[in-house]
Amino acid sequence: MQEKHLNVLEYHKVLERLARQAAFSAGRELCLQLDVASDLAEASRRQMETSEARAILAAKADVSLGGAHDVRPLLEKARRGMRLIPTELLDVQSTLMAGQPIYRTLSHSAGQFPLLAGLAARIEACRPVVDEVRRCITPKAEVADSASPELSRARSDLGIARDRLLSRLDRLVGDDNNLTYLQDAIVTQRNGRYVVPLRAEYRSRIPGVVHDQSASGATLFIEPLATVELNNALREAQIREEREVFKVLDGLTSLVAKESSLIERTVSVLAEFDLIFARARYADELRAVEPSLVGFGPRQVLDEQRGIYHSGARLKMVQARHPLLPAETVVPIDVVLRQGPQGYFAIVVTGPNTGGKTVALKTTGLLCLMAQAGMHVPAAEGTVLTVFEGIYADIGDEQ
Repeated sequence: MQEKHLNVLEYHKVLERLARQAAFSAGRELCLQLDVASDLAEASRRQMETSEARAILAAKADVSLGGAHDVRPLLEKARRGMRLIPTELLDVQSTLMAGQPIYRTLSHSAGQFPLLAGLAARIEACRPVVDEVRRCITPKAEVADSASPELSRARSDLGIARDRLLSRLDRLVGDDNNLTYLQDAIVTQRNGRYVVPLRAEYRSRIPGVVHDQSASGATLFIEPLATVELNNALREAQIREEREVFKVLDGLTSLVAKESSLIERTVSVLAEFDLIFARARYADELRAVEPSLVGFGPRQVLDEQRGIYHSGARLKMVQARHPLLPAETVVPIDVVLRQGPQGYFAIVVTGPNTGGKTVALKTTGLLCLMAQAGMHVPAAEGTVLTVFEGIYADIGDEQ
């Protein structure tokens, strides 16, 4: 289908509304890129997918895609050896888990929903990734103490070092002899070091390293010399802990990279499901029906001398409504092209300005496009549409 004619019929505006029904970005992308099938078998398959999805939604089955993310950029990042951070690993895990409700629902319903069950069979659980991320990363996106024995020991050492330092500083700020020199009896941090707020005029009373000062210059943030070694020990413990955290994240990143092909296929399948269920939800919103799609009938001679033939196309739109117009004001139309001795292959639409001619033409073309894209159409039961190789429109001032 040529882009020019799709634009004239406002097909892309329909796709924008369709995309609003999608659950995550990969599905929305497929909605916005949805092509128009010119093959009867392909268009019919898409229609059946939409009908199966509507039946599943009507049964209120659990087919939500909550937690799904388009993690394909993260997979590429992992393949290139770039470390994934905890939030990214949780996105990978939740995406894999998002496919499980659909898989469980459809794995027992292959007879009732054969097309969607076949698609669901391609969802990969990737249990090693899901289980390892769950073991190592907390729901708050922190690396768990239990992620490795080395990390557990490093964090224990870190806690001991911090307690020793804070205990020493608490004694210092709690000493009555020092209260006069301190701006406040508190312990705070500057540049990753624990310090105390010393009045500038008492700079010599508590020997130490100045790490910062207040805007007024009245307060100096001092690391007392008595705690420098303890601060150093804390920093060394922090470095060891960071090193062990990075080892855990690197291991998880390597696992994601190893399973990236399976994960990527699952994302693609989930996006396809998102597209199909978006079509189903949009159909429900429009109160649409599944049209009967047919191929071309035999070519029919209407006037051999003049070379007039009926192409064999059939078109029967019953109470068709333009999908972009408000449902409460749109006027339904019937459009028929039929074969047979009394058949005709063209329609002339006449009438005054603002009489609905343009809407009638756009409705006819747009519903054919929607049907061949796999969307149900806003019309009544009994609607029959031929699958066309091309749909052309010359409407408005350009004609």
